[in-house]
Amino acid sequence: MRFGRLLSATIFLCVVIAGCQMLPGNWRPGWNKPWNDGKPVMETAGSWKLTEAETQDGRFLALAVSGGGSRAANFGAAVMLELQQRGLLEQADVISGVSGGTLPAVYYGLGAKAGPFTAPALREALGYDFQSSWIRRWFLPHNIFRYWLADFTRSDIMVQVLNNQLYHEATFADLKPHPKILLNATVHNDHTRFTFTDDRFASLRSVFAQYRVANAVNASSAFPGAFQDVTLQWYMDRPQYVHLYDGGPIDNLGIQAVVEYLNRNILGTTLDRLFPKGCLVIAIDATPTSEHPDLNVRMSSRQFADYFIDMNALDATDAMLMEARRTLLARMEIPTEQQDKQVRGRLPVNDLHQCSCHVLHLSLRHLLHSDDSEETRQLAERVTEIKTKFWIGKDEQDALYRAADVIMKELDAQHLFSDESLKPQCAASKQ
Repeated sequence: MRFGRLLSATIFLCVVIAGCQMLPGNWRPGWNKPWNDGKPVMETAGSWKLTEAETQDGRFLALAVSGGGSRAANFGAAVMLELQQRGLLEQADVISGVSGGTLPAVYYGLGAKAGPFTAPALREALGYDFQSSWIRRWFLPHNIFRYWLADFTRSDIMVQVLNNQLYHEATFADLKPHPKILLNATVHNDHTRFTFTDDRFASLRSVFAQYRVANAVNASSAFPGAFQDVTLQWYMDRPQYVHLYDGGPIDNLGIQAVVEYLNRNILGTTLDRLFPKGCLVIAIDATPTSEHPDLNVRMSSRQFADYFIDMNALDATDAMLMEARRTLLARMEIPTEQQDKQVRGRLPVNDLHQCSCHVLHLSLRHLLHSDDSEETRQLAERVTEIKTKFWIGKDEQDALYRAADVIMKELDAQHLFSDESLKPQCAASKQ
């Protein structure tokens, strides 16, 4: 009996000692590191800087990949593959991603570090059940211990999943220098957009090149309620902290970062001088249907799950995202009543010649208003009803790839990728 108690006490003491070694104060596996004043700052693809790589062809091309979990990740990847077949993906200068849209953006930016950018590789990588893996990892002994005794969170568990499945501990230093990869989150502190860039980390006196991309992807997709904030330390004499969650509430389309990139770089010049051969922003929009026509004939909206937690909280979030989407598309001169029908728009920037970029809005919801076959309409209903989650069925994935193919062929038929149609539109005459 005494021996058994002694053995139990010894094992418990070893666990406590091991645990203490794992918990040196503010312990987080993805904590950003301080910048040593004596060392130069390494530039990465997470940058606002305009270089020769972006200007040498005289044309600017940006992709904005929306949020929406695995639905957005797979639709974004499918459209990027379609662009690759047309020789356009390699011309992209900036890829801005939000939430699920960050997964293919970073995968492409890492190049061989992530894997080949081919349909079989992407289908396997982004068709993974991230959600189940995340839940299983909650119950690993070392995660249980850290979750309850440290500031280790559910978001850190998802980082493990992303690293094991996609990014293999890659950092921003591992990204190819071109295109620029801009990942976007929301700042919990003041409800503003946070874009992961060299400049933003420099303002925190932190080293960006060493920051793991999986942490940034997780911050951009950390949906409130399911995931906890991702924290960055601001290295001041008295440390302060920036807390991040899902980028969707600020801009679920990823357009705002593209606008900021352009506005920062046309200071002292104009868009038509900087990119005389064209300026195009392709918005890859995986927004699903959000209406509930069935409620028109029901006396109560309550369902089984609502006896435990009101699901209308999620619906209210969807309503806010939809309103932000309507507002942003209207700013791109796509009228509210045409936003699921009209593909072309214009993106105004702060330009002396009042120039603007062309916009192609590639939306899953566009298929709902297609005049094509019954097969296309059935496809539209299928893809726009895929729930926002971090897993996807093979039939859902197949439908999203088919949707990308149909949409791109419609654009081909309208010759919307011709060089002449991409030249900047300017209201003021050149000085």
